Amino acid sequence: MLFRTRTHLRGLLVASTLVLLATACSTRGPQATSADTSGSLKTGPGVTDTTISVGALSDLSNVFGPLGRTMVQGNELYFKQRNAGGGICGRQVKLEMRDHAYNVQTSVAQFSELEPKVLGFVQLLGSPMVSALAPRVASTKAITLPATFSTEWLNKDSLVIVGASYPGDTINGIQYLLDQKLIKPGATLGHVYFEGEYGSNALRGAQYAAGKLGLTIKPIQVAPTATDLTAQFNELRTGGGVQAIVVSAGPRQTASIAGLAGGSGVNVPILANGPGFDPALLGTPVGATLAANLYVTTSYEPFAGKSVAAQDIARTYGESYPDGKPTTFVNYGYAAAGVLGQAMDAACKNGDLTREGLMKAVRSLTAVETGVMPVMNLSDAGRFPTTNSYISRVDAKVPGGLVVVKEPFSSETAAGFAG
Repeated sequence: MLFRTRTHLRGLLVASTLVLLATACSTRGPQATSADTSGSLKTGPGVTDTTISVGALSDLSNVFGPLGRTMVQGNELYFKQRNAGGGICGRQVKLEMRDHAYNVQTSVAQFSELEPKVLGFVQLLGSPMVSALAPRVASTKAITLPATFSTEWLNKDSLVIVGASYPGDTINGIQYLLDQKLIKPGATLGHVYFEGEYGSNALRGAQYAAGKLGLTIKPIQVAPTATDLTAQFNELRTGGGVQAIVVSAGPRQTASIAGLAGGSGVNVPILANGPGFDPALLGTPVGATLAANLYVTTSYEPFAGKSVAAQDIARTYGESYPDGKPTTFVNYGYAAAGVLGQAMDAACKNGDLTREGLMKAVRSLTAVETGVMPVMNLSDAGRFPTTNSYISRVDAKVPGGLVVVKEPFSSETAAGFAG
């Protein structure tokens, strides 16, 4: 994907402001500079004298289409600002994006096409795609940031996870419901989930929390193609029903559950992992139920967050995409690109922009700040870089549709989850 060449004065002012916020122990945002002045820089695939090419394999048109598009836009915003400030290691960053439409075979073909041309991948969206491509990522050493948060990706060569795990987010969300007395000790929770490294992994967290907190989980598996969950919802209502519903699926499944709950008078909290919410749902008949009952747990701040970084991203997003429809994944995409950017800065400083040099640089980052995620320690491939989660509520009046009701926290139960 080619970047637009028109720059914005406000974006440059934002970058200048962020420079003043940088700390000695970590870099933050697009302000870091890493010009190659050594004259002896080692380079590998995707790196020329003038450019660094990175890939992104996303879903722009299927299960997570609206979310994938905004994640790519977040990637673009970060690299656009870095390029406007002189680039990385004296080179302009070129983002090569492909839409796999949530199709594994398509993603494999696209990876084969792009891998020889790029230093690494700032985004690989979709648990089935990550699972299929993990061996190729390892064999090619193409540093890849999976846009999924499964514990299955720990200790996988060249996979670099950014954020908290699905189980950790789920545990923190359940703890929040308990702390706010939205559910009672001993409650039964329904859990609607996708099979695979997203939903099944989040379910592990729910079941772990249930065992530690004295709750019961009633799991209901659904397919990504399922949009009418009447049978599954009726199953949740049997045997005394449930006091809350966890959704570790896509926005269409969240919408179906919310619509069925609202239509039948089942007024219980609904807790969704980040991929389960799309603000476009607020303009549908289920919008009122979501506004009343939905909570979203993520390790990234929602688009309408109050932090300086979130507000800066929102301003530059509006300038770059005046017709855009932002989601919370704008901030995640920006933060993920920021992590890769900081790793490339470190690799440049070390004089080694090969894939091996980039991985060494990644594992040297022990206190990564992005402004819209908790501080992360990327030094250990066997642990998630954070166990902290934001809890957000629906607010149709704000861009992105979510507002923070609980700043990043890690419950004792989440901190004790080993994966």
